[in-house]
Amino acid sequence: MAYHAKNSSDFVGLRTAYGGRKQVVYDAHGDRRVILDICDPTASEAKIDEALKEGINTSNVLRGVITALKARDIPIDIAS
Repeated sequence: MAYHAKNSSDFVGLRTAYGGRKQVVYDAHGDRRVILDICDPTASEAKIDEALKEGINTSNVLRGVITALKARDIPIDIAS
């Protein structure tokens, strides 16, 4: 699942990293990328998808996605 903002070039998507770890990828304008690790391996992909859909429609997409994930009790961490 991946989404592009309608009013900007922001992008968010969910990927599965090596070992099955879920990560949210945020990219703004093709030059600012932030990877968020989903800390709970049992987190529902449906809930993550809801959060991405909610966040992509906010004026600050990254903040919107983080807020939506936290509202659904999905723990995250900035990937190193």
